Amino acid sequence: TPPPPPPPQGLLLLSALFSSAMVATNQLMMVAMPTYSTYGSQHYRGGNGTVVPCDEEAPPGECPLTQLASIITRFSLHANLYGAVVTYLLSAFVIVYVVGFVVALFRRKENHPGESC
Repeated sequence: TPPPPPPPQGLLLLSALFSSAMVATNQLMMVAMPTYSTYGSQHYRGGNGTVVPCDEEAPPGECPLTQLASIITRFSLHANLYGAVVTYLLSAFVIVYVVGFVVALFRRKENHPGESC
C-alpha cells in the first residue's frame, strides 16, 4: 500500500521554508558579490570606445539592473530598517562563518582517554 499523503500543514511549512531560504540566498548574494548581483556580466562602451564592465558610474540607461537587484533594492528602499538590519546581519553571518572555518581548520582535535590517535 502507498504511504499516506503528507498533511497540508507540512507542505505549507515546507513552502515557507523554501521561500525564506531563497530570500536569504538572494540577500547573501547582494552582500557577497554586489556588483555582479546588481549588473551581472553586462558591459558598455566607454567614451573612447573601450568595453567597460557595468558599475555605479555607468551612464544612465546603459546598464539596467538585474531582476534580483531591482526587487531587493525596491524592497529595501521602502523598508529602510529591514534593509539595514538584513545587510548587517548577513555581513555578521559571513564574518562568523569565515572565522569559524579558520578556527576549525587550525584547532587541534582533543584525544579522549581510551581512544587511539
